[in-house]
Amino acid sequence: MTKGSLKNTLVGICAVAVLAGCSSKQEVEYEDASQAQQTTQTDGYSVDDKAAGISGSEETSVQSMDEGISSSTLTAITNDELNSVQSDIDGVTVILESVHFAFDKYNLTDEMRAVASTNYNKISQTQEAYGELKVKLEGNTDEWGTDEYNYALGLKRAKTAKDALIADGMNPDKIIMVSYGESNPICTQKNTTCWKMNRRTDYRLLP
Repeated sequence: MTKGSLKNTLVGICAVAVLAGCSSKQEVEYEDASQAQQTTQTDGYSVDDKAAGISGSEETSVQSMDEGISSSTLTAITNDELNSVQSDIDGVTVILESVHFAFDKYNLTDEMRAVASTNYNKISQTQEAYGELKVKLEGNTDEWGTDEYNYALGLKRAKTAKDALIADGMNPDKIIMVSYGESNPICTQKNTTCWKMNRRTDYRLLP
């Protein structure tokens, strides 16, 4: 082999090696990008799946937070977070405070029982002054749960308020109960404060 032939052979070998090296580098980069894409698909979810996952996590956190709500936590609701209903009887406005409930509950805390008794006293005084009025108890829930479940829960909350009025001395024939379930919110924001406000029974006087 001549010196010139040897030089050409070495140049050819180097060229092949360089091309092979470039090809190998491109392949590695492509594999890394593919692996990163696979990781994103597996661990990051699609946009729709991630939205569904967030929604599920939110519901779980709300349930775990509110199912264990204590009387003191419910008592911490401020006046701005409570609801009241105004009833006009012969030109006189009677304001009755709503009673509020913990998540998925229909029993009254001590504070809400006191509110129920205060409402009874106002109703009784109004009846003495303006005749045998009726009171309409409207049970409400937050948005969590099915329509059917919330309708039944709202009715249970209205029944709890009715039982409190009867225990205080009101004639049961003068009490009407309805349930609006989740269809009658007084607050529509997606937060814990609004959900607490919507879990209630409203008192409305009827002539």
